Amino acid sequence: MSVQCRVSVDDSQYIQDVTFQVLPRIGETVSMAIGGSAANLRVSRVVHLPEGESPDGSLIVVELTSKIL
Repeated sequence: MSVQCRVSVDDSQYIQDVTFQVLPRIGETVSMAIGGSAANLRVSRVVHLPEGESPDGSLIVVELTSKIL
């Protein structure tokens, strides 16, 4: 089962909807393409919002950072 998440990077305006096979945990590294190039980013926060935009009415926000935690 996959998990649809809204992803933001380094508190910027860059927001993207991403499908993960497994929900990433805080401290894990996630690889994704940003601006046409691959980037390894660290998960800094995961938030579950009960009244989101998914079919079941929830939303998961994953905040990523390029900084070392």
